[in-house]
Amino acid sequence: MLSNKNFHRILRMIPNFLWPLKVVIVKSTIKAHGKNFKLGPKVLLYNYRGIEVGDNVFIGDGTTIGGNVPVKIGNNVMFGPEVMIRGGDHNISVIGLPMAKVKTGGVNLPISIEDDVWIGARAIILKGVIISEGAVVGAGTIVNKKIYPYTINVGSPSRPIRSRFTRDDLKVHLASVKSKYSIEEIDSFYKKNSIEFRNDE
Repeated sequence: MLSNKNFHRILRMIPNFLWPLKVVIVKSTIKAHGKNFKLGPKVLLYNYRGIEVGDNVFIGDGTTIGGNVPVKIGNNVMFGPEVMIRGGDHNISVIGLPMAKVKTGGVNLPISIEDDVWIGARAIILKGVIISEGAVVGAGTIVNKKIYPYTINVGSPSRPIRSRFTRDDLKVHLASVKSKYSIEEIDSFYKKNSIEFRNDE
């Protein structure tokens, strides 16, 4: 099995105009991928054996997915360019050693991106995050906590600004897409987290 270092060395040796070859290599080495998986020529994947990708996924150019944790991406997910996903961090509390020499004790947590998510350009997604079905992450947003279904999120750190839909429209949408969420579950999420439905009045 290729190490991450050798995997990236091989990918970097392939010129960008041959990016379809890079796509073939990536698809053959990640843990799993669905149909119609596309990625830009400068995408970097670390711990590639822990990455699962669903159907109809586009990963924008310059995106980096790293960390020694599983990363699961659902169906119908769009990434803008230069998104960064990092599943771990460093132990910064060891006395008597420079941080660069500490190789243990960092917290590494898996990342899950559910179906029908849009992640804007240069968003940063950190360890342990779940981005729930139907969510939008605005460009430049730093995501360090769970994002709730069908919300639009911006800022550093991320915060929900509202739902994508009115409550009535969301109820219809959930049935149409055969969502795993009920409108009652979403009502509960929104109430607990002071998230408002879109209001078209």
